[in-house]
Amino acid sequence: MSEQTNDTNSRGSLFIVGFVLWGAVFVALFFMWKQRNSDPVVKGDGDSEQVVIKGNGSSDVPDHEDSDASEPVEIKMTWPEEGVRDFALTDSREQTLSKNDLLGKPWIASFIFTRCAGPCPQVAAAFKKLQKRYPEPNVNLVTFTVDPDHDTPEVLTKFAGFWEADLERWFFLTGDKDTIYNMVQKDFLMPVAPSPDPTPGWEIIHTTNICLVDATGKVVGKYNSLKEDEIALLRRDLDALLDH
Repeated sequence: MSEQTNDTNSRGSLFIVGFVLWGAVFVALFFMWKQRNSDPVVKGDGDSEQVVIKGNGSSDVPDHEDSDASEPVEIKMTWPEEGVRDFALTDSREQTLSKNDLLGKPWIASFIFTRCAGPCPQVAAAFKKLQKRYPEPNVNLVTFTVDPDHDTPEVLTKFAGFWEADLERWFFLTGDKDTIYNMVQKDFLMPVAPSPDPTPGWEIIHTTNICLVDATGKVVGKYNSLKEDEIALLRRDLDALLDH
């Protein structure tokens, strides 16, 4: 009789222990489920998009068409209708060159400085190729220094000699800094500014774009001088101007 009672008690104890264990498992699973569904942000693998979980269980997935990762849209530039302002700057031969001197034929403008340790030599190299491609005096090349305090006519003469420039149609201009900067920024719509960290060779922030100006003095296009495909576009547009 006592052995039967002990077996009964043992089975009862096991049942209670099993019940408690299963209850603990159920409670743990419940809290895990609740925590997962109350978390406001669920991250995907690696660098995937985040999904925001709302109170009703629905989710918002960022729209890729409206996100910052969408393809950049190039804004068409509109240069002043009146064209490049009247100017009178000094060339490398210490002669004055004005806007009027350039009227009647298209010209191409570049913006560099002689002590530049960046892409300026590549811009000048692109101009040298253009000078060779258009040997007839029906196109002018105009290089504006963006460092006129340093780039005197004497300095520009040495620079022009290095690039084998024909000074009858490739002009290197210097002059008043404010005048040049206003022209670059407002007439050509190109950036130029003193560098906030003017280490040697990097004193000026400026563009590698070159601009095409028609025979009336109006800017009609910009082209990255470091890209062959854009130089090809420049030649196409220039040839179209010359055919008219």
